[in-house]
Amino acid sequence: AVVVRSGSFVAPTARALALAEVPTRTAVGGRPLREAAATRALLQVVDTGIGRTPLTAERAAELLLGPYGGLDRLGLRRLRLALRAEELAGGGARASDELLVDALQATGRLATIDHRVARAAERLAETLAALRDASADAATIEELLWLAWERSSMAKQWGEQALGTGILADEANRHLDGVVGLFTAARRWVERDPADAVRTFLDNVLDSEVPDDTLSPQPTTDSVFVSTPPGVVGLEYDVVVVGGVHDGVWPNLRLRGSLVNPQALVRLVTGIDGSTLNERQLVLSDELRMFALAVSRATTQVIVTAVVNDDEARSVFFGLLPADAHKAESASRAPLSLRGITGRLRRELITPARSTRERAVAASALARLAAEQVPGADPADWHGLLEPSTDDPLFSDDETVPVSPSQLGAVEASPLDWFVDSISGSQASTAMAIGTIVHWAMETATDSSVDTVWKAIESRWPELEFEAPWMAEHQRRMTRVLAAGVAEYLADFDREGKQLVGAERRFALDVDRARVNGSIDRVERATDGSVVIVDLKTGRATTRRAEIDEHPQLGAYQLAYAEGVLDEYLAELGEHRAGGAKLLFVKEGVRGKAYREAVQAPLSAEQLEGFRERIRQAAAVMAAAEFLGVAEVDTRAPGAASRLLHRVRAVSSD
Repeated sequence: AVVVRSGSFVAPTARALALAEVPTRTAVGGRPLREAAATRALLQVVDTGIGRTPLTAERAAELLLGPYGGLDRLGLRRLRLALRAEELAGGGARASDELLVDALQATGRLATIDHRVARAAERLAETLAALRDASADAATIEELLWLAWERSSMAKQWGEQALGTGILADEANRHLDGVVGLFTAARRWVERDPADAVRTFLDNVLDSEVPDDTLSPQPTTDSVFVSTPPGVVGLEYDVVVVGGVHDGVWPNLRLRGSLVNPQALVRLVTGIDGSTLNERQLVLSDELRMFALAVSRATTQVIVTAVVNDDEARSVFFGLLPADAHKAESASRAPLSLRGITGRLRRELITPARSTRERAVAASALARLAAEQVPGADPADWHGLLEPSTDDPLFSDDETVPVSPSQLGAVEASPLDWFVDSISGSQASTAMAIGTIVHWAMETATDSSVDTVWKAIESRWPELEFEAPWMAEHQRRMTRVLAAGVAEYLADFDREGKQLVGAERRFALDVDRARVNGSIDRVERATDGSVVIVDLKTGRATTRRAEIDEHPQLGAYQLAYAEGVLDEYLAELGEHRAGGAKLLFVKEGVRGKAYREAVQAPLSAEQLEGFRERIRQAAAVMAAAEFLGVAEVDTRAPGAASRLLHRVRAVSSD
């Protein structure tokens, strides 16, 4: 048991222990049904299906992100993009919010999108339609809940997870307990008044803040009981932890009953002279009795804890502990979870500085954990000891290696980071989505005015999702700066009499076994007949001459021009010559302009051959079986977490 001074500490303590995978229970009543995630989500599905709450864009996203929708935020973003792309291809102009609502209101709407996110959304749409039909046939709330529950796959999934151990099993058990409690309440509701409306039940449950009554016995074994001193009266435990024994918390010498002054009533009835009483001494006596009650509940061991720092100090009650009591002071917390204990034991087992006895103890403890099927305890699961599943290269000798111009620099900087990013995939960010829209606006702009460019961006702005309105407004102001840079560049382009040869032109170039696939933002022809390739950048400008001269993307574009793979776009120009390539930055300008350029001069034949060799070397690295990585990782860069993870050696590795 863990005994704390007041009831306000019970819930946070129990929650902290549960997060550390320590099974806990309390004497406090349960939570309202609507506060459990699984039951609230199930109620929302039924609530929306019968039409009690309209299906808005916010409710549609909430249902899809819930356990019965089956999507995460990345999946929801993909679904929005797929719906929007289909809408644009059909000549429509509806926003993704409207398309999402439309997809869930009618079954079969998502049949044209062949992707798992569309299939998951279609299952939810079919469930909502089935609930509408059942509600029209006067189904009871119990029948509606069972319909929604049986159409989901959560019974099997949570049931399998609940049989395991750890955080996932505990969460699955809580979900199943909540669903069982909801069905019990629905059955009682139907038995009490079968004719009562479904909407009345939903009103009572979704708006109630009172826990549902239950006569079910609470589990008492294999768990830690968290309570206040009155909650452990008459009970005994092997180990009792008396927590939070701080000065000012325990004892709490604040006088009680200041509002109605019950002490004065007691003295009046008993005839005791109140002038001779020390009120604060009486409070201290009460506090001492509660402390004595708490420590007396242990049959084997008592642990009294307090945090000592600049803001907190231990209680005077520590002076009442036996002089020979063991005192342990530690600034680091021992692992409370099975995962943490397993990791520490594995490290103890392979640390050379440990004695034979210490290793034997660690091995024995790991064997016990392995027998209980704790993940990571069995040596058969240790990644540091397992042989690699394969040592074959990523590409065989006779396979073509795809090389992206935008990835050349990443391969040359750190092959390991390139491999991790390409295999794990990068999560789309708001900045990337805005960059895509700005590229599209520049490609489709009919004139060079800021209003035209910004109108094009605003037409696709509903595709973006923001966590808060102020973030949306901040990004809107920042994007307006990008639109101004694009518009001014287009205006200068028209004024100088240049010609746009092509926009978003794709190309493929073979260099030995490497195939370079890329897309060029703009191919322009200057008034002197030179052809310049432009790559639009919406991020921070990089204009160091050494970096621009060796820039891999620009080099790949110039090599594509030199090899003639762009001739089909240039056929109508007649005579033309290489004019180099440049990066166009529209986030910040220079010399009074809203944009700035970084120009790579036309490459000579020798420089082009040197770039071909860079592509050959990059292809050889990409096709290898092992990848080297730089020692330091920029923690501010996207994907830094996964890169750091693969540099941490397994605790059981040699």
